[in-house]
Amino acid sequence: MHVHLLVPLHESGSKYEINPIEDLRPVCPNCHAMLNKRRPPLSIEELKGMLRHK
Repeated sequence: MHVHLLVPLHESGSKYEINPIEDLRPVCPNCHAMLNKRRPPLSIEELKGMLRHK
């Protein structure tokens, strides 16, 4: 299991304190790689939509 940050660290700033409930989502390693393949990262909803169409 991997943990995906909804807002990348470089966008949230150095003083931002991560809230595990609001900012993190558990994902499988394959999905995590797909989410981070694009810049800006895909949202989980976008990836779900792409997978439904295949």
